[in-house]
Amino acid sequence: MDAGPISSKKLSGWQIVAFGQLVVPMAVIGLPIAVYIPAFYSGTLGLDLAVVGLILTLARLSDVVTDPIVGRLSDRTHTRWGRRRPWLVVGVAVMMISSVMLFMPPVAVSNIYLFSWIAAIYLGYTLIEIPYGAWGAELSQDYAERNRITGSRNIFALIGLLVAISVPIVAGAMAGDAAANEGAATRGSMAALGLLTVGLLPICLFLILRSVKEPPVSHSSDIAFFKGMRIVMRNGPLRIVLIATMLGALAGSINVGVAIFFFEHVAELGKGSSVLIFALFLAGVVGSPFWVRIGNAIGKHRGIGVAGFSSLAAFSFVPIVIYVVKPAYPELVFPAMLCITLIQGFTMGASPILGQSILADVCDLDMIKSGEQRTAFLFSFLAMVKKIFEAIGVGIALPLLAWSGFNPQVMTNSDTSKLALTAMYCIVPLLLWLISTTVIWQYPITHARQARLRAALDRRIARKEAENTETIVRM
Repeated sequence: MDAGPISSKKLSGWQIVAFGQLVVPMAVIGLPIAVYIPAFYSGTLGLDLAVVGLILTLARLSDVVTDPIVGRLSDRTHTRWGRRRPWLVVGVAVMMISSVMLFMPPVAVSNIYLFSWIAAIYLGYTLIEIPYGAWGAELSQDYAERNRITGSRNIFALIGLLVAISVPIVAGAMAGDAAANEGAATRGSMAALGLLTVGLLPICLFLILRSVKEPPVSHSSDIAFFKGMRIVMRNGPLRIVLIATMLGALAGSINVGVAIFFFEHVAELGKGSSVLIFALFLAGVVGSPFWVRIGNAIGKHRGIGVAGFSSLAAFSFVPIVIYVVKPAYPELVFPAMLCITLIQGFTMGASPILGQSILADVCDLDMIKSGEQRTAFLFSFLAMVKKIFEAIGVGIALPLLAWSGFNPQVMTNSDTSKLALTAMYCIVPLLLWLISTTVIWQYPITHARQARLRAALDRRIARKEAENTETIVRM
């Protein structure tokens, strides 16, 4: 196994870049799955909207099984290439195949076809996401350096999202005005996204494997699965992260799953919806370095709280724009939504950057309590919970829209269905995000406490290594 840089040292600028850039193709394919696939398979390909929502929910729930398995196996993988790298190679292969099948479907598709390939692409995500997240957490033991690592990853994720929103616009323009007016979820735009992902994945994989080595594995002892789970649930800081993650994932899934429908059928922005999404991610790129510095200055959880409350304050104006501004001054709807979007975009980097860094700190506490270095397992556990609530969100939002009478294929929906759509896009997520942000504000591991945790952990590791050396000498 490669022996990487000592984890207490700073990584070079190129190592930070090479590690973070892997998320670009994952973001390119991730945005369409969350935003465009419901509209593509229900609106363009003609599957029933409620059934599409159920399929996305069931496929997402398959990760409940695969996430902890991949996490536990990744922690126990020992090869000459490392613990995490082989999993990334397999995951990239799975994602390349499933991207082509999901985004370049045949003329006629079935519900089984959608379920099979969306489940396959989720599996590819798991095979990459869990080992990759654990690898990032293990690259440094330093409180601030972890923010730098996750900050790089988030900036590249947002760049990938900018690419994902740009490709449908460019593809539509190249296909002609008629195709461009159909919206982002066309066959041409989806095929372009699929091909781009297939091209980027092997290039980005090569860069990270070539440039970033895995740090040496700390001494640890394997513990039984259920005993390990009991230790996890007694980890107070992890419980806070867990609750905040569940609520945030539920809110985000409901919001994102209906965003395109809201922009087209309630806000009636037309092509302006693509501009808003682009502006959201561009503002996120600009704001990400700011939240790295804020997290270092006032604490990671406080940084998330400041960003969250600021974003919620702006987002709370959406119903006012729709029900007050739009009837009287329809020309002001787009500028108002753009202002709200820019504030949300600037703050959106705080949670993924500082949240992933927080989880790395929680892993230190878990290793002290369990005696086992199981970073991937903890990442997979949190990812599993997040995906369950993301699946629940989609499973709630789309069937409720269908039940309210909303039809994505027509522009003459009833006021009741539009109200339901507004509630799913704004009101319900707003309440859930408010609770989630309030919960994470209570997170107890500060910079000083994390330093004490690392010192205690280093002493334990040194003592174990000394005991092992003494045992070998006696033999």
